[in-house]
Amino acid sequence: MRLIHLSDLHFGALSPGLEAPLAARLRTLSPDLIVVSGDLTQRARRAEFAAARAFLADLGAEVIAVPGNHDIPLRNPLARIFWPWRAYDRGWSPVHEPLWQNDQVVVAGVNTADPWAWKRGRITGHQLDRLAEVFAGAGPRARIVAMHHPLEHQPDEAQWLMKGATAALRRLPQIGAQIVLSGHIHLSHAGPFSAAPGLIFVQAGTGLSHRRRAEANAFNLLDLSGNKVAVQTILADEAGGFGTMGPRQEFALHARP
Repeated sequence: MRLIHLSDLHFGALSPGLEAPLAARLRTLSPDLIVVSGDLTQRARRAEFAAARAFLADLGAEVIAVPGNHDIPLRNPLARIFWPWRAYDRGWSPVHEPLWQNDQVVVAGVNTADPWAWKRGRITGHQLDRLAEVFAGAGPRARIVAMHHPLEHQPDEAQWLMKGATAALRRLPQIGAQIVLSGHIHLSHAGPFSAAPGLIFVQAGTGLSHRRRAEANAFNLLDLSGNKVAVQTILADEAGGFGTMGPRQEFALHARP
């Protein structure tokens, strides 16, 4: 089972010339599924959603996505509070917490974008209850959660952690989650959560945006086999393609409850 993890595409704030090389690289990898962990757009505008939709539709694979904080209007406070999802619903999908599954994996999306706390985000007990119901029927399949905001920050990160993150990290292993995919920070990372060592934390950098931090544009490749997952970050290179390969890290998936 091969999965591509994209995040923070930010159509409307792209690095010039990367769309075609990224699309070409993704096609060569032949994933079973592409998961986008939020921020398809920069300002939740109709044209930005249209561009994101066209790009993702041309990759030759199934795609699911969850909203990010940039997929909610920022500069129109009335729209942000009273109809925050109108542009997302029309431009991408009215399903904010998608569910995708086959005979090997269950991937459940969680919408952590919060119109009332635009940047910080939140995860609720109700959302965790839904995940528990979904994973209760997963049987021997791997269980993956996709969300925009990370549940844990790296030591040098100054942003506030999203609301509900601590409670979520306590409960997710109990309900059988094994991998959490997130974005938002524009830096790649893979490894066990420090507060939940049995749960694998995979964070993607920005796939296409010029709003980079200390990393080139990037995405993650996940290969699942049996009770293991191999994670590799693939980065943009100086030649204008995505040919820089990060280390391939292999993790054991913790036993299901």
